[in-house]
Amino acid sequence: MERNLTCEAVILANKRWGDLHRLVTLLSPTLGLFEAVVYGAQKGKLAGGIEPFSMGTFYVYNNRPKKGYTLKDVDPIIMHGGIKGELANFYTASALSEIAMRMHGGDFSELYTLLRSCLLVLDSATIDPRRLLILYIWRCVRIMGLEPDLTSCPMCARLYGEKEILSFNAALNSLCCKQCADVNTEDYAWALGPGARRYLEFTQELPEAEAVLVPLSEIATMRLVRYMVRYMTAILGWPLRSLEGGVLLETWI
Repeated sequence: MERNLTCEAVILANKRWGDLHRLVTLLSPTLGLFEAVVYGAQKGKLAGGIEPFSMGTFYVYNNRPKKGYTLKDVDPIIMHGGIKGELANFYTASALSEIAMRMHGGDFSELYTLLRSCLLVLDSATIDPRRLLILYIWRCVRIMGLEPDLTSCPMCARLYGEKEILSFNAALNSLCCKQCADVNTEDYAWALGPGARRYLEFTQELPEAEAVLVPLSEIATMRLVRYMVRYMTAILGWPLRSLEGGVLLETWI
């Protein structure tokens, strides 16, 4: 591999590295998920260009002896002022980035395209960020190769009824019929109603900018975002830290 590399990327995270430096986590369609040290970033010229959710062309040095990357320059930069100016948008963008960093497998190019599109929608449009989180999680599940069949149960192969409420099988991390569920179905925490199923089916092939504009009632939005966060938590194996303890926790989760 060449030592001097150029790639498109989006910054997922940024943390202190020593007294003067920063360590950034990036997602690139060509290099995948990787970390790079930005030397002197606390006061250097790159300080304003390595904030989370920033996008652009990144120039990195592959430091083979240290088995790591150094970020040398960035051009151009999309800073996403609309995300940072709205608290709900910021929490949503943080959740999108956290999911991207913790996903198990999948195509990095496809994930990058999805994340980039969602961040641009979140930054440029007045939308309900919860709908964006719903579609992002659903599409990430597909990228991981875990997208459930919305037409038949994966356990018994029975076709779902049009008005049937779906349950969940934790062993498969998949939707299923009530008879094949291995979780508590009485409190409906893992229930996916027919309306939510129709919404997912209708929006699954739409561009992100169009999908988030498909009408969904407040009650349905609340239920579906709670379901999707539980679903992704089950897949990842632990909660999304970006949503834990935040001001949106009580109203979202």
